[in-house]
Amino acid sequence: MKLYGAKNYRRMPWKNGGGSTLELLQDPAPDGGFNWRLSIADVATPGPFSTFEGIDRQIMLVNGHGMVLSFDQEAPPVVISKPLRPQAFKGEWKTDCRLIDGAIQDFNVMVRRDWGMAAVNGFDLVKDQRLTLAVAPLTILHLLTGSAECQGQKLQDGQTLYLESETTETTTFAVSSPKARLVAISLKAHGSEAA
Repeated sequence: MKLYGAKNYRRMPWKNGGGSTLELLQDPAPDGGFNWRLSIADVATPGPFSTFEGIDRQIMLVNGHGMVLSFDQEAPPVVISKPLRPQAFKGEWKTDCRLIDGAIQDFNVMVRRDWGMAAVNGFDLVKDQRLTLAVAPLTILHLLTGSAECQGQKLQDGQTLYLESETTETTTFAVSSPKARLVAISLKAHGSEAA
């Protein structure tokens, strides 16, 4: 178990130069890329997304009125206007973003396709609400807003808890503030025996 906060994150320019992203965590790959990466992007203007070959992406709205993503594939455009609902697409697709009504902030999960996969869930929670979450093999909890406790560790706005286990254990996430907003990411490498 590891707890990360603002001092651990890093602000990075977009690959296409169109803005910047706050990178929360990543697992470096031997070739200099990453196996998986978690980040929060501030999108102030419409335009193209960077392309990431061989990467599966999931994106969810966390602030703002939303956006419409259009792809160069046969996939239809998608409207992302409800917070904390992940939308999956392939990183190599040429993707264009149109803002619905002003700037937005989104949460991004990127996973190298030949490394493994991710399950992403968002939760709006209230005081004393408790969630039981699987830990194995790797679960990452990012508290967007509020305060909570998990495995004896107190979390505040913007902190990230990294949980790893070789067994099929679970953990309890308990909210201590009037409201809280949580993103839970479960990551699993191909061939991993943990459930």
